[in-house]
Amino acid sequence: MHSLGEYLFRKFGILFLGFFLIGGIPPSSAQPLQEVKVTIEGYTFQTTQMPLQLDTETIIYITNKDTVRHDFGSDMFLHTLTHVDSNGVITYGKGVEGVLLEPGQAASIHLMLNHSGRFQFQCSIHKEMKGEILLLTVDAV
Repeated sequence: MHSLGEYLFRKFGILFLGFFLIGGIPPSSAQPLQEVKVTIEGYTFQTTQMPLQLDTETIIYITNKDTVRHDFGSDMFLHTLTHVDSNGVITYGKGVEGVLLEPGQAASIHLMLNHSGRFQFQCSIHKEMKGEILLLTVDAV
């Protein structure tokens, strides 16, 4: 005679195995994510990015390491659904122009780029501060 524990283990073990074998656990559907890191330091933008792809969720992480206020603005945000997270405050929409960063502050900008090109950004407070993000498409050979 089998104990109640053995009976339950067999019954639910077989049920779980059947569930797993017929595809009851969905495959991972994690979308690719691409990141761009921008550090503001010494009145310059230092950008680190991996090769970017079209129509892929992109997050731009910006950190202000200077002792003065800067902003990070670009035309790339104007007609693109953009989500900005800065100090727990979230802003979103198609009319976002950029983000203002106090000394030591960081922000993240989430967007989906749907055309290739050079996306320039700048600090409107310090006009000489400029940078760019490149999104190039490569055709198959």
